[in-house]
Amino acid sequence: MSVSEAKSDRLEPIEPIEFIAAHRLNTFGSGVARFNDIMAGHLGIPVIGFMDETLPLSGYPLLSFKVSEFSPVECDRLAEILDECSWRTRIFLHDWAATDLEERLVREADIVYCGNHEIHTQVNHMSARTEVLWSPGLILDDRRFHPTAISVFTFGMAHKLRNAAFIKLRELLEASGLPWAVYVSTANHENASLKDSQVVLDEVSELFPTGLFFLGNLSDVAVYNYLQDTTFFSAFFEGGVRANNGTVAAAMEHGAVVITNLDDSSPPEFVHMKNVIDINQTVELPSDPLVLKSIAVEAMHTARAHRWPQLIERIRPAEVEVDIADSLAE
Repeated sequence: MSVSEAKSDRLEPIEPIEFIAAHRLNTFGSGVARFNDIMAGHLGIPVIGFMDETLPLSGYPLLSFKVSEFSPVECDRLAEILDECSWRTRIFLHDWAATDLEERLVREADIVYCGNHEIHTQVNHMSARTEVLWSPGLILDDRRFHPTAISVFTFGMAHKLRNAAFIKLRELLEASGLPWAVYVSTANHENASLKDSQVVLDEVSELFPTGLFFLGNLSDVAVYNYLQDTTFFSAFFEGGVRANNGTVAAAMEHGAVVITNLDDSSPPEFVHMKNVIDINQTVELPSDPLVLKSIAVEAMHTARAHRWPQLIERIRPAEVEVDIADSLAE
């Protein structure tokens, strides 16, 4: 029997955990947040941010976070909460930086769960009840990618999910009578947050209850490979696709068959069934390999006339003219 087990046997058990008090909440950006989310699901309890106004100041929480990730303001706030609350706490230590706040948390906790043996060695002398635990694997979706007759890839959807267009896309896929799959990735813009990933996942899961694989955020090379390996790339926009929609430009440049939506303000060189597929004009998804190849080749020709070198050449003359005008003014 270990020292921690011996000490645990001398203490009475406490009430079941009622909630998890956490720091980071976005499961796409934090392993600890993912850990807490899975644990809360198994226990049937909520995860509440310790900076949240709804955080209870009484009861039996599990404190699960890394103090090493706190800002000074967050450290002060947690100290204030500890002064005000009447918690009977358990704490899960994911790491240990030996700060005063961490030591207080450990000394005041009824049970200290140590995420590894190194942490246990560092804190065992501070508490009468410590246990060495671990983190199980955090991958819960273990579906295999199986070959399908039709595959659709889409990315960069933050704030831009167009339900009607995706519903029609699903109907077209179902009408094909062929096995299909939809692969969804997100891209974060300056005004987007990691929370948008969860929003996109929730919304698109309702639209595609089957056949959907969520990929999270992908690197450029991963996006490129999905553009090469899937049948279609889809992206839908308010009104229609525009000349400055970089996701569509990237897909066309790399030879993807793009399904999008056109309107009067879309680039005039975008033509349905020539270099793109307009979801609003489509009654059946093309399956002939020659037709798909023709659209892909035309898409590359169109996009490669609007790449970085051409854009820079259009901008440079204006810069030169400004320089000449400035020199004349002097």
